[in-house]
This record gives sequence, C-alpha cells and structure tokens, in this order.
Amino acid sequence: MASNNERVGWSLSGWDDPALLDHASELRHDPENLVRLWKSAGSQLLLVDQQGRFDIDPFGRALIDADGAVPTESTIFVGLLDGTAWFARRVDAALSTTMRHAPLSAGQREIASAALASLNWYRRSRHCVVCGGPLVRTLGGFVAVCRDCDTETFPRTDPAIICAVLDPGDRIYLAHQNSWLDGRVSVLAGFIEAGESVEQAVAREIGEEADLRLTAMRYLGSQPWPLPRSLMLSFVARSTGGGQVDGEELAWGGWYSREQVVSGLHDQQLTLPPGASVGRRLVNSWLQGTLPSPEG
Repeated sequence: MASNNERVGWSLSGWDDPALLDHASELRHDPENLVRLWKSAGSQLLLVDQQGRFDIDPFGRALIDADGAVPTESTIFVGLLDGTAWFARRVDAALSTTMRHAPLSAGQREIASAALASLNWYRRSRHCVVCGGPLVRTLGGFVAVCRDCDTETFPRTDPAIICAVLDPGDRIYLAHQNSWLDGRVSVLAGFIEAGESVEQAVAREIGEEADLRLTAMRYLGSQPWPLPRSLMLSFVARSTGGGQVDGEELAWGGWYSREQVVSGLHDQQLTLPPGASVGRRLVNSWLQGTLPSPEG
C-alpha cells in the first residue's frame, strides 16, 4: 500500500507513519504489570511542568528512589518504546521547552503527545460527569472510574480543522489572531461543532472567520495537538477570492503570494507558527510547491 506521503505528496513528518509507541493495552488491566514495569531497569520518566513544558536534553530520565516504589495514581503509564517503559508525571519546577518548539524524534513526539494529553485530562477531569463523584484513575491513567456510581470516563479529544485556503492564482489566505504577537500569521482553523461533519466544519469556519466560500476541499492528514487536548484535521481548499476577517477572533488577514510571504519573513514583518505545528507545515508545503491541489 502506498504511504500517505506517496498518495498526496506531502508529509506530517511521522504522524502519517505507523506508530512507534506501543500503548500496551494488554498490560494496563493488571496493576501488578505496571508496578513491574515501574521497577524494570531502564524505565523512563518524563517530567512535565504546570505549563506543559518538559526538558529535551535529556528527554526523560531514569527513575530514582524519590519517585517512589510504585507509580502513583497521578503518574501516567505512557507505553513502550523499543521495549522501554515510559511514564509521565507533573512537577512544580519550571522546565525548558514545549511541543511547539522542541526538536523531537518521532518516538519522542509520540511519548510527549500521549503524556501531555493524559496529564491535561487528569488535571481537567476530576469528577464524574454523571453524578459528580470523585474519579479514580485506572489502566495507567488512560481511564477513570467514579467511586460512587462506577461510570467509566475516558480522555477527551477535541477535533479541530485547520485549512490552507488557496485562490485560483495559488495565493494563500493568512490571518492574524488578536491574541498573537505582532506579525504572526497562520492558516485558518477552528473546532468542529456538535452535529457537524468535518467537511461542514471546514466550510463553516472559513466562512465565519474570513467570509470565504469554498469551491473544493481535500483532506490531508491529522496531528494530535494536546495543548490541551485537540486533534488537528488538516485540509487544503480553494476559494474564488474576496474575504474579510470577522474582526473578533481574527484582527486582520488577506491573500499572499509566495513572494510576499518570503519577503515578509525576510523583513521580519511576518512570522509563522512554530515548526512542529501542522499549520506551519501547511504553509511550508505551499511555499515549496508541494501542497496537493484541493481539486485532487
């Protein structure tokens, strides 16, 4: 079977390849397995601070006596990478980098993504959605059970679309959010609403944010973005032109040629999203002429 890279001519640099991280579902049901893995030689612990940062040099560390004889309820069993057990835990100390900026290998990216998603869910979901009772984490932190009514709760993922919109002349629509630093631009994005298909969400978000009507769209791939708990579904689309930002979420926006973007970056009038984000990869692929056609 052809890889996604061969099918569409672009890549999400690891997320469209087979997973390297084994979530080891068969081991999670027995707490003794997790204790055994915790005590195994070579097991690694990724520390994450309250802002979602972690250290990259080194990425993770061996367990020490101060970590405890067994994993605590707030410790996540992330999974196995090349046979090594990985755990994650929050700490109060300030650490160094984020998923947005860290130069991670494919395996490290999967560990960080799973760890952040699970830890963010742990912090934001402390009570049962049915009766309000306290939750107890099981299966290494990937499931929670209510102490009072036994309802199981699972980590929440918020699906969102992100779309590079092109006009007939192959210009790209870039916009600036009010909350961003001056000059930062990106492609358009937004969350999928209840009852919508992904395609309907693309058309609605592009219409609401920039008053653009689409004539074609094409799905490209997905990227987990646990900041705090999104799954980014990427698209490329075509519009006939025009456009006007909403003035609320987006402060300004417009159509850019490749020459205008390159010049703006060179003159530091424009900045793009971090290199790890699918938004940056969409823009980079367009700049390089490798972004697939929406009509494909």
